[in-house]
Amino acid sequence: MFHVITPDPSKPFTIGRKESCDLRFGDLFVSREHAVIEKRASGWFLKSLTQNSVTKVNDADVTETALKDGDIIVIGVRMLRAALNGNEFSLLILDQKEDVNSISLSDGWTAFDVPGAGTAKAKVTGDKAEIQSVKKVMLENGDTVRIEQGEISFKDGRLMVAKANCGFDVCVKNLDVYAGKRKLLHDINFELPAGEILAIIGQSGQGKSTLLHLLEGMLSKGKDSEVRIGGVDYRERDIREHIAFMAQDPALRRDLTVEETILHGARITMDKREFAATARERFESFTELFGLSDRKNHRVQTLSGGELRRTALAAELMSNPGLIVLDEPLSGLDPYNTKILCSHLKQLAFIGHTIILTTHSYEALDIANKVLVLHKGGQGFYGTPQEAYRYFRSDNPAAILSNLDDDTAVRWKNAAEANTLISEKKYTDILFKKIHRKNSFLYGVSLSLKQCFRDRGKVVALFLQPIIIGFLFSQIFSPLSSLWIVAFALILCANWFALSLSIREIVQEKSILRNEFRKGQKILPVLASKSLLPVIAAFVQTLVVYAFVAFRMSLHSSPAALATAFACTVLPAVAIGLFVSSLSRNSGQANAFLPLLIIPQVALAGALVPLDQMQQIGKALSTVIWSRYNQKALLDTLLERQGDVADSLCALALAIGFYIFTAIVLFRSKKAK
Repeated sequence: MFHVITPDPSKPFTIGRKESCDLRFGDLFVSREHAVIEKRASGWFLKSLTQNSVTKVNDADVTETALKDGDIIVIGVRMLRAALNGNEFSLLILDQKEDVNSISLSDGWTAFDVPGAGTAKAKVTGDKAEIQSVKKVMLENGDTVRIEQGEISFKDGRLMVAKANCGFDVCVKNLDVYAGKRKLLHDINFELPAGEILAIIGQSGQGKSTLLHLLEGMLSKGKDSEVRIGGVDYRERDIREHIAFMAQDPALRRDLTVEETILHGARITMDKREFAATARERFESFTELFGLSDRKNHRVQTLSGGELRRTALAAELMSNPGLIVLDEPLSGLDPYNTKILCSHLKQLAFIGHTIILTTHSYEALDIANKVLVLHKGGQGFYGTPQEAYRYFRSDNPAAILSNLDDDTAVRWKNAAEANTLISEKKYTDILFKKIHRKNSFLYGVSLSLKQCFRDRGKVVALFLQPIIIGFLFSQIFSPLSSLWIVAFALILCANWFALSLSIREIVQEKSILRNEFRKGQKILPVLASKSLLPVIAAFVQTLVVYAFVAFRMSLHSSPAALATAFACTVLPAVAIGLFVSSLSRNSGQANAFLPLLIIPQVALAGALVPLDQMQQIGKALSTVIWSRYNQKALLDTLLERQGDVADSLCALALAIGFYIFTAIVLFRSKKAK
């Protein structure tokens, strides 16, 4: 973990081992009074107070120096990063890494600690090491495995256990990317070490976002292509749960607050015990790091573009992902917010995260360790920004793309530096503990209720709809009205209420849910919570309309039978609404299906034309239309006659079938192609 400290500009900020120091380290390599940071008229300055230990800034010994944004400060053996935004100055401090632990193995079990994974045990089995931790692992001589935050190597009968970088290395070989049979990218090769930033640049339409969509699992790779993250195929479920994706326009629940959004990100990704123990501390650290402390009680819809992206990034980081993938994170930001976000990304790399981002903003080259230039779906250059400037013979970032053409891309590909072999994967395997998340149905319901009741327009519509329709029905129907028509009108209303409430329930959060499912969010609790509010609301709305009609016609139906008839109407309508919502690409497409779902309820329910007068195909289609069964069940209720239980069972069976189809669609949406 890390800590953010903001020195008071009105007084000197002291660093050392003394208890009176503002920042105190216990390491013996840190002097009692080691250094001081102070604010002067011309900026922030660091002054060394020791002659017995090390004080460095950016690997250079210093006695006194002005500090700039991004400076790496070494105090003894401790490392800090300076963040300077205008007059605001802060220090990012890493928890000290653990030393390498060397363990001699024998035929018997030897217990040892693995960072982040607790106690493990190992023994020599033949010429291999057998390790039992998260699960059983066999290591040959020279192999290295990563278990949670521990890196374990086996060599010559000994284990070397060290704390691993929180980031993952990324290895891409011979990558071709397809959308169906169409090839979008070809022959991409690069290796990105853990804890570094890769900026992907290129003119519009050259394939920058395509590469990120592959990592997200939305596109397919070629048969001979290889993409490994932390030594593991990028499609493996365990590794995908530890990758954070942030789109150009992050999809967040706009009626939640910043605090609710970030803690929700933690809830669906962290183990429930870890969540209870550390989520609040991590939340405070990230809001401080990203400058959101004063905005944590504000709703997402009130945030600026920069604050919105920082909130989305903080929510993704609560699970400590090893790889952060960002699509155009600087797009549309003003220079001030661009500088702030770049500083934050550099800080994330400093604490160990690996970052891949696409960009049209050249400010990203100032913070990137590597740059990948794409040209016509191929690789036009890969290397450090400094190597890119030398290759394209300019120190102007804009000249990289203006000088890029077919000749420069071919020349680079044929050059010696382009043919450097990609090293083999770092780990033989990478293992994580099974996470027991706080995936409760009640939490999902509370989340939906917050979103609903904070939208005043939606709440007003929920109350006014049944009152207006009920009033109109009370003016249409009379004691002389046919109960057949009355039943049909009520069934049609119930279908309309249920479908209109549910048909946008999933599609409006589709990108959010797909990301949450990929991280391990359970599908069934989400589906159940998404269905509960539309079911209850549509049921109550239908009862309100019925009350208006019953008052006019003096109906005295059995409350239990009436409730059953309405429930068996609402449940399948909500189920197919959610099913269509899960298939739709956007809310407009979902709305377009609404009349296509309502019309069959009118045409095939037997209200306009008796079922025995329909054509054979019409009769067959009517068997899968739930309103056919609802119509008969409600009419039996209104006539106070014994109903057929099969009518209710058929409607419920259709509802269950559509819920199963929806769960399958959602499950498929989270899997990488």
